[in-house]
Amino acid sequence: RSLTAAEKRSLICILLSIALWYFGYNAITSKYAVYAGNILDKDYNTTMLLAQAAAIISYLPAGMVASKIGRKKTIMSGVVMLTAAFAAAAFMRASSPTWLMNIFFALAGVAWATINVNSFPMVVEMCSGADIGKYTGFYYTASMTAQIITPMISGFLMDTMGMTVLFPYAAIFVALAF
Repeated sequence: RSLTAAEKRSLICILLSIALWYFGYNAITSKYAVYAGNILDKDYNTTMLLAQAAAIISYLPAGMVASKIGRKKTIMSGVVMLTAAFAAAAFMRASSPTWLMNIFFALAGVAWATINVNSFPMVVEMCSGADIGKYTGFYYTASMTAQIITPMISGFLMDTMGMTVLFPYAAIFVALAF
């Protein structure tokens, strides 16, 4: 069946949100090593590992939470957590304690799992079985386009406005996804 006008609007909003949170998250994953070396004056390799470990631990609970309160509410809570983690990380400097950045990245990992594990099913739930491939394509077009574009934009902004623009940039894009 064809989507109703309201369903089409909902699909477009979901795909736009997907692109926006990928703009924010992928800016961090693609530029954090440069940022850590230049702004934090520390080797923060473990922070990305902590974010991934926290995400892996959170995938199953994120799905369970969504089955209780709904995918939309679960994703929105993840967006709020991710925005908060990135906004707080923007204030970190070389003199800041390493453990604090580790907490922010662990929170980002939990938030990313909460968002990511629920967003793909939300897109494919809108279609019939025959259209799963097409809707999978919609999801990956939105996410991959953002992942291709955001390193260029965030890198340009870091070069022209200064490295410290990275975390505010990420926080703004994730907040816009809300």
